[in-house]
Amino acid sequence: MEKNRVVPMRRGETKGPSKSSRIFGTLIVLVIVVGLVLSAWFVFAISVPKKVGLEDKFIINQGEGVNRISQNLKDKGVIKNSFVFEIYAFLKGVESNFQAASYDFPEVINIKRLVDILTTGQKGDEWELTVIEGLTVKEIGGLLEKSEKFSVDDFLGAVGADFSSKYDFLEDKPDGVSLEGYLFPDTYRFFPDASIEDVIFKMLNNFDKKLTSKMREDVEKQDKTIFDIIIMASIIEREVRTEDDRPIVSGIFWNRFGAGRALQADSTVNYITGKKTPAVSLKDLEIDSAYNTYKYAGLTPGPISNPGIASIEAAIYPASTDYWYFLTDKEGGVHYAEDFEGHIENKNKYLR
Repeated sequence: MEKNRVVPMRRGETKGPSKSSRIFGTLIVLVIVVGLVLSAWFVFAISVPKKVGLEDKFIINQGEGVNRISQNLKDKGVIKNSFVFEIYAFLKGVESNFQAASYDFPEVINIKRLVDILTTGQKGDEWELTVIEGLTVKEIGGLLEKSEKFSVDDFLGAVGADFSSKYDFLEDKPDGVSLEGYLFPDTYRFFPDASIEDVIFKMLNNFDKKLTSKMREDVEKQDKTIFDIIIMASIIEREVRTEDDRPIVSGIFWNRFGAGRALQADSTVNYITGKKTPAVSLKDLEIDSAYNTYKYAGLTPGPISNPGIASIEAAIYPASTDYWYFLTDKEGGVHYAEDFEGHIENKNKYLR
């Protein structure tokens, strides 16, 4: 028998990797992949914004460490994951820099910004924005630009984004329609580094609180949408000033809407032209726009202002009335008529 002998490798041949080498290489790849996945998850976890909804101030007492602070934040629903909060503070090297103080948080915040606020003691130097009833998004943008916070164009671009996934009251708002009508009038305070989104979220959160579950149920019972109600409320807001007149005017408009008649609201024409006149010109009445409620019956394609709660309530709960016409005189007084002849009499009496 021929003895076993070692066969020499031919020139150019290489010895294949051993089994242990292949396993080791696979483990290295797995470690790298897992590391990349965890890194991506961690960056997402500290960056994703969360709606806070904290009614009371958040207090850090003297001597409290990062573990106690993170647990308190989690207990109050400010953060979801205390471990991520603590790790980020450790990686940033600020785990011992948390400032004992009383804090007001923005409506929406992420862990990165939260740590910055709590480690710098940032709680003052806020800026204020007052939005009165009936302003348009363009006029609100003008206020922001005047205060040198954001430009009108940037704000108009931001309110054109889709927020419907975050708020159920926006679900029936058609795509492409801005947040006109939903930016609730109020006085707001913001941290110095607040973003445009912070401003919008705070106003939408306020709208969400003001529109009660009872109001939402009553809208649904009327076979209307919240979008319909806000359009009507925005028109009422720009038409009449007093709480006594708003339900009556709402009743007139809904009567006209139900009968398939044009609303004939001067405010909708002014929305097109940008004018603020109590009466519109014959030339303006001929403008071919879906917002011209003299030319087209039904509601406008979207709200024409941001109404207050009184106008929203009037739109939901209109007065039962036999009036079909009204006009507002130069002093803001409202005069009603049951028919066109009475309306002409009011025009001759109060507008000349």
